[in-house]
Amino acid sequence: MGPNIRRRQAENRSIQTSVQLLLTVSGIAFLVAGLVLAASGASVGGAIGSISDDWSEGEPREGDVDATDDADGAGGGSDDEDGDNDNESDNENDTGSDDENTGDESDDTDDSRDADNDTDTHTLTATVEDDDGDPIDEATVVVEADSGSSEPDSVDDDGEVEFDLADDEYTVIAEADGYEDTEASVEVDGDDESVTLTLEDADDESDDGDGGTETHTLTAIVEDGDGDPIDEATVVVEADSGSSEPDSVDDDGEIEFDLADDDYVIIAEADGYEETEETVEIDGGDETVTLTLEETDD
Repeated sequence: MGPNIRRRQAENRSIQTSVQLLLTVSGIAFLVAGLVLAASGASVGGAIGSISDDWSEGEPREGDVDATDDADGAGGGSDDEDGDNDNESDNENDTGSDDENTGDESDDTDDSRDADNDTDTHTLTATVEDDDGDPIDEATVVVEADSGSSEPDSVDDDGEVEFDLADDEYTVIAEADGYEDTEASVEVDGDDESVTLTLEDADDESDDGDGGTETHTLTAIVEDGDGDPIDEATVVVEADSGSSEPDSVDDDGEIEFDLADDDYVIIAEADGYEETEETVEIDGGDETVTLTLEETDD
């Protein structure tokens, strides 16, 4: 062989050796990398498996849910039973209490009836009317006794009102607007009683108080010698009890006075006329008197 051939062979062997060395190193490197990757894969898989296990434990299994529901249902039933038992117990207690209360009320009612039966009452009917016998339907009545007075009670449309009273002596008082109060005594003694109270008109009572009797109308007419009315005249009425104030006549020369039965002097006067007077007696009826005035010489 020539020198060139040997050189080439040496170079080829050197290249083959370098390639083999490179392949060996690469193989080792791949082996190490594989081992590292294998180790890393095991660690990641373990972590993923742990997480999966924890998730599985956190979720209730279907069987567990059903069992829990059944258990809760059973517990609810127990609560319902306890509620029913409590309600039944309360109802029994309430019923017993109501029965006891009813019994107490019944006893009180019996006692009240016994007390009422100890004192018999009777009906007192009070009728309130005016002078003409007509009912005064706006009147009120009070019943007084030694033990006290009743509240004022209004009569009905017939002027009547009733009171339930025990045997005793009573004063019955009636009053109404426009009337004088009236009272009457009545005794309730084992039977119903009635009383009529007649109310006097307040105006009539006032008239009686002023004159002692009813009054009548005196009409005085003032005229001249020709019979014409003197509408500027004034008239005074005198009696033993005193005189009235001078009062002017109207356009017809007339004036009226309400007077009780008595003897009166009627005096009329006017400017330009002589004063004139007349005597008149009021005796149970209205009267009229005419006074004629004579003109003066002036």
